[in-house]
Amino acid sequence: MTRRHRPAALLAGVSVLLLTAAGCSDLRSEIEAETGAGAAPTAPAQPPPSSVAPPSPLPQPSSPPTEATPPGCPPSGLDVVIGGEDSAMGHRVVTLKLWNCGSKPYRVKGHPGLELLDEAREPVDVEVTHESEYTFTGRRDDRPRQLTLAPNDTASAVLHWNNRVTSLDGAPTPGAHILVTPAPGEEPVSLPLPIDLGTEGTLDVTSWAADPVSGR
Repeated sequence: MTRRHRPAALLAGVSVLLLTAAGCSDLRSEIEAETGAGAAPTAPAQPPPSSVAPPSPLPQPSSPPTEATPPGCPPSGLDVVIGGEDSAMGHRVVTLKLWNCGSKPYRVKGHPGLELLDEAREPVDVEVTHESEYTFTGRRDDRPRQLTLAPNDTASAVLHWNNRVTSLDGAPTPGAHILVTPAPGEEPVSLPLPIDLGTEGTLDVTSWAADPVSGR
């Protein structure tokens, strides 16, 4: 049997083809690296959504409702106004009206507190009494009584003074404003009220009495 020998040229050709294929593969890799071609980058995997819902915000506590008072009504719900004036033979009589301008009943008993101020709102020295016969209110006595004023109800007190001057030293400083405290512990209400005090230097006031008709 005769053994055939492959020519050396054939072996050399195969070697060239292998080298050429390897070279082409390296060249293609370099071209793709330069042009940015190739497989597209894969996006990073998104984390799976959490199965636990975020906590809902806690409800805020609501503010307690406040009882509003009408415009011009003091925070206490009590206002004082001048209800009427009278004069005769040197005597001056003024009615003070206590008005419940708030939204709830108010209990009051006794005499209003009084303080007299001059034009500069400085205190005027005056004595407050509760026994004048000129402060007639239709009652047989001035005994303080417990009153309950419903909203919009009023009560009255009568203020009296004597403007006669019986001394050569002259008249005392006249008053221009009066501070009326409806009840102990309440804020005083300032009222413009000219008071021409005489030499007696006293103001007499009755206790609060319920008005027969509601309203201011």
